[in-house]
Order: sequence, then structure tokens, then C-alpha cells
Amino acid sequence: MNLKTTLAAAALLIGVNMMAQENILDMRENYTIGQTVTVTGVVTSDDNLGSVRYLQDATAGIALYPGEDWSSWDATPQIGDSLSVTGEITEYNGLLEVGPNLDAVDFLGTGTVPDPLLISPSEMNESLEGQLVRINGVTFPLAGSVITGNNTYDFNASGETGVFYVRTSNSLVGEQLSGCEIDMMGIVSQFSFDGTGGYQLLPRGPVDLIPASAVCFTSPVSQTNLATTSFTLSWNTDLACDGTIEYGMTEDLGMTANALQSNTPNHFVNLEGLEAGSIYYARAVCTLADGSSATSTIRPYATVSESSGDIHVYFNGAVDHSVATEELAMSLGTDMNDTVASWITSAQHTLDVAAYNFNDQTLQEAFNTAAANGVQIRWIYEGQNANIGLNSLDESIVTHPRTDNEGSGMHNKFIIADAEYTELAFVLTGSTNLTTGNLVSDLNNVIIFEDQSLARSYELEFEEMWGSDGMIPDASNAKFGPDKTWNTPVDFMVGGSHVELYFSPSDGTTAAIQAEIEAANADFEFALLTLTRDDLGDAIVALNESFFVNPIGAIEQVNTTGSEFDYLVENGVQVYAHDISNDLHHKYCIIDHSEVGSDPMVITGSHNWSSTAENVNDENTVIVHDARIANLYHQEFQGILNGLGVAITEAETLQAVCTVFPNPANSEISVRLNSSETPGDWLQLRDISGRIVLEFQLLATTTQCSVGHLQPGIYLATYGDSLPTRLVIH
Repeated sequence: MNLKTTLAAAALLIGVNMMAQENILDMRENYTIGQTVTVTGVVTSDDNLGSVRYLQDATAGIALYPGEDWSSWDATPQIGDSLSVTGEITEYNGLLEVGPNLDAVDFLGTGTVPDPLLISPSEMNESLEGQLVRINGVTFPLAGSVITGNNTYDFNASGETGVFYVRTSNSLVGEQLSGCEIDMMGIVSQFSFDGTGGYQLLPRGPVDLIPASAVCFTSPVSQTNLATTSFTLSWNTDLACDGTIEYGMTEDLGMTANALQSNTPNHFVNLEGLEAGSIYYARAVCTLADGSSATSTIRPYATVSESSGDIHVYFNGAVDHSVATEELAMSLGTDMNDTVASWITSAQHTLDVAAYNFNDQTLQEAFNTAAANGVQIRWIYEGQNANIGLNSLDESIVTHPRTDNEGSGMHNKFIIADAEYTELAFVLTGSTNLTTGNLVSDLNNVIIFEDQSLARSYELEFEEMWGSDGMIPDASNAKFGPDKTWNTPVDFMVGGSHVELYFSPSDGTTAAIQAEIEAANADFEFALLTLTRDDLGDAIVALNESFFVNPIGAIEQVNTTGSEFDYLVENGVQVYAHDISNDLHHKYCIIDHSEVGSDPMVITGSHNWSSTAENVNDENTVIVHDARIANLYHQEFQGILNGLGVAITEAETLQAVCTVFPNPANSEISVRLNSSETPGDWLQLRDISGRIVLEFQLLATTTQCSVGHLQPGIYLATYGDSLPTRLVIH
């Protein structure tokens, strides 16, 4: 015992011993936050869980928090140490602790680690907080992915779901999430801003993940060869076995297809005769000769839809057309809300809205117009925001809030239209909130997919938060944040381009982003409101040190707690603070835009590169593998750099001299000339075959023109020698 321990113990003996506890359960049930207590038990955790140690006796368990480390005491407690600890009761995000104000830490020798209590996932609750438990028959939806620190992961067992958490200090970091059925041990803990729910398991390294099946999956079940009526599912196992796929249009499955080869560790199953634009559920089964088998988690997979597959991108900030390759990026400036409103009013049957915040009057009018046209509108919002625009919506629009006040909460920004109608379905997403400030002033992007498969998948996520598939939400069944499961497909073919979809916090979004950063071969550009994830910062630094890619980026919030900005600068990354007027609100990166043969892509959506986005908020992220989309975002990124005075490109002859809005249009468009242009020339509209269908002269700075006589579709607007701009007419 050191001097501090001795003095503290003496002071405790001198005082009136009215805080004596019979055991840990007595302390948990009969003493309150702020009181000083003494607890005795055996340590059940080590450095895998950071500086926190868990102490357990025959009655209960409790977390011990010494502060940053245990350097003030005789030793750092290890599993099996018997301790008596005196300190103040505190609470951290729902977790009851003793510390960090500790008065005494007495090492009493070696004790006996209690046997783990066998439970099911649903039994993780306050009565077991701090105790060592075991859950048998565990499988992981994200099997095959690499475990990263400061992340939560879903698991399934006994028909129930649970969450486990991995700190950056855990020796599980860098390991592959097992494809075996396992028995998992760990400490029951809690992380909840309001102290309700949020129970999670803390495994203490690889030793707590115990294989429990004769054959293991060594890869996730992957979907390839996507088509309208078929796709291929493939996976690997550690032993040769017979593979089958059980599948159907619900989780009840009902149909079976055999692998192309039997008794092999490499399995391929072609599912054929499927419906276009639909979601199928499937699981893989591998059976050994002795009849023992392993089964994967049931996952949804989408067929290719028969929708147009058109992808539209809009920005409200400056773009640099001198770096355009095939199409001019569309900067709508202060007219972004008009274009979003036009998409809203194009809906004919349904609109599902998940909006973090809403106050724009133009969009209020658009939603009310849609409602008046008979469109059924469901709306999910974040309950801790003002959302003042909701007060002006038509009374037929049904709303449902997330109200747990955790993190940023329901942080999505997406709109789903007509998901059940092949020719009408679209999803609108990106970085912008439905507020005038975000639409008009702050730098944001909107991306729209005309695709039924994607729309139906977004609707699955929406209805998980809505709690029902009808017009009336079911609050008792609604799931937000960590309570959600990975219930949506990942892979889609949209207009011939591969698109990936991830929702947070259930789908491993940060791991997907990190994997794409690490795979960059030529270019990496990023425009972010915030970057506080160490793993993503490390991935960018490693990319910079590879000598093959020179990352370049701009970040708005460079001084927030945990910001990676200084770390990037110190390691030579070309990153700039966006310290000029109006916020850079983007959450995007562009990879390999200059190398068409190297999978050019854009990652965008609502997901900030933060742990709150990864583990707490409701977020959506799309990864679009498409050279055209990558170049459009590259034009906007160059505009950001130009605004910062970083990279001024030489102007070429192909310049945008006018803006066409709204886009999409119904009956009329407006064409606004840039301030440097003189009226008098002609604008041409061509259909997708290249035929000129309309010409009109721009006689003023802003000119209106009727397009109501044109057939719905995609048109190219050209002016002089400029590259064409896409115009959608509904």
C-alpha cells in the first residue's frame, strides 16, 4: 500500500463508518451518486477495456474508474486480483461506477474469477450491469469484416439481437469478425445518454470469442452478377462441405438452391427466376458428411430494377467547370430549394421523409402541394430540434420523432418517393438538411437515384424507425440508433453503376469508408464538416505515406474536441481549414476520379466522420462507383479549393454561362445568365438521341420558357461551346 492509500484508509477509520456495504449489490441498490462507498471483489477485466476495471462479488458487479490510469496506486489491477476499493459513486452515460475520486485501493491477493452467467441477449440489463456473462450460439451479421476500435457491432443469438463494443485498446482490433457460430463472453456494460437502455457486451479480447461449430464461414456471403431476375451468392468455409442457399421474399425463406459444386470450401449459388426491383432474403448453409452444419445470418439482397437508373447531382456552391470531363456539374446557388421542391411535387403516390431539421418555406409549400395532390406522406424527425417547418405542413402528413436525445439523434436527410412504382421511384439524399440555411447558404450536395430497388431498401430502414409499414407509426415497435439492426441490402446496380448503401449505426459504415480509403490508387479528395475518427485519420495519413496518392481535403470544424485536422497537418497531408463564410457541411470524399480503370467513386450522405455518427445517430451513406459522378463531385471540390485560394485552375473555353432551374421541371424552366454574359444568344435542348427539340433566345438576364409540350425524360441543355447540362422534365 502506498502513502496515499494508507492516509486514505486512516481517514476512513477515523470517520463515522455509516457507509459500510454488505456487498456490491447492497451498494448498487441502497447508495446513491455522490456517496462514498467501499466495495470488495475480484477483478474480471484488463487493459482490453481501457483503464476501467470491473469488480464482481457473489452478488453483483461494478465498474471502477481511476481516471486516466492506475499510476496513483500500487499496481494496475489485472484479472483475478482481489481488491477493496473506496471511492465516490458516479455515473457515466448510464454506467454506474466507483471513481474517478478514489480514496483507497487495497490489493488483497489473488481471488477466484466468477464463472460467467449464461444469458440471452435480451437479458443484458441493469441487474447484470458490471457482471461477467456468456451468450452461446452467437453469429455476426458483419462476419468477415475487420474489427476497428471505438465501434459497436450487432450479434444474433437465440433469435435475439444484441450489441458488443470494442475499444481502441482491445486486442480484437484488426481481427476479422468471425464467420463461425461462437460462444461469446464479456462484461455487461451500458452507454446511454439518458441512462435508459444502451446495454452492450464488452468482450475482453479474442479469448472471449470461442468457436462453437464444426465448420466456419471464412468470408461473408457476397452478392455478384446482379441482374433483374437473378444474382449470385458466394462464400468460403474452412472445411469442404455441401453448400445451399435458403431464400425467399420474406425472412421465412421457403426456397432452396444448391451450390454449383458439392464438397468444396468455395461455394457459388445462382438464384434465378427472381422479380426485378425486389428484395430477397437468403442465408447460406454448409453441411459436412457427418450431418453437422453451419448457417449464416439471414440477409436481404436486391435484384436490379427496371427503373431508369438515372443519377442526378446538385450543388449549391461554386463549381469549377475547367476540370469537367463529360458533363458540367450543376451549381444551383440559392435555387437549390426550388429544385428539391420540384422533385417533391413530382411524387404521385407516396413520400417518406427522414429529416434531421426542417424550416424551408419553399419546401413547406412543395410538401403541401404534394399532399393536396393526394400523395401520402410519412415524416420522421429529430425531436430535440426546432423543426419549425412541421407546424406549417398539411394535417394529412403524419410525423414521428426520435426523442431519446442521444447524440445528434435522427440525423438522416433523405426522401423516398413512390417506392412501389417502377417508373416513378426515386431516393433523394446527400448532406443537406431541409433548412433554408443548408439549402441556400452552407455548402451541400444532393444526389438523386431513380431506382426502385434502392427506394425499397431505404423504405425498409424508414419503417424500422417508423415501427410499422402503414401510415400510422408504432412507437412501441420503432427502433432508432443502436437498437436498429442491419436489415437492408448493400449492393445495387443503378443505371449500370455499382452503388453501395449503409445505414448507421448498424451496418459498419466507418469500416466501409476506411476500406475504400485504403484501396485508393490515384486520387483521394475529401470535403467534411468534421473528422474526429482516429481510424479514418490514420487511413488518410497512411495513404499519404504510400507515395502513390496525395490526399487533399477541406474540413470545416478544425478545432472541435478530437479533431484529426492538426494530426493530418503534422503528418504532411494537404488539408485546409474551411475558414471562410458559410459552413462546409459536406460529408463526402472522391476516390480515383482521374483513373477510370481504377474504380472512380464518391462516398456521400448524412454520416459525419465521427464516432457519434458511427455508434449513436441514424445516418445513411451511399458509395457510388461511377466515373461521371466522381467527376461532378471533383468539379465541386475544385470550386471549394478555388474559394480557399488553394488551387486556381486555368479557365478553359467550356464554361457554364447560365443556370437552368428548376431541375427537374414540369411545364416551365428559367434560364439565368451569369453576370459576365450578355443576353442575345440561343440555348438548345436535345433529347437523348441528340436531336434538337427546342431552341430559344436568351433576351434578358433571366428568361422563362415553356417545356410542357415536351415528353418526360432526360434532356441536354447547351449554350454556345459549353458542355451539356442534364435537365429532367417530368
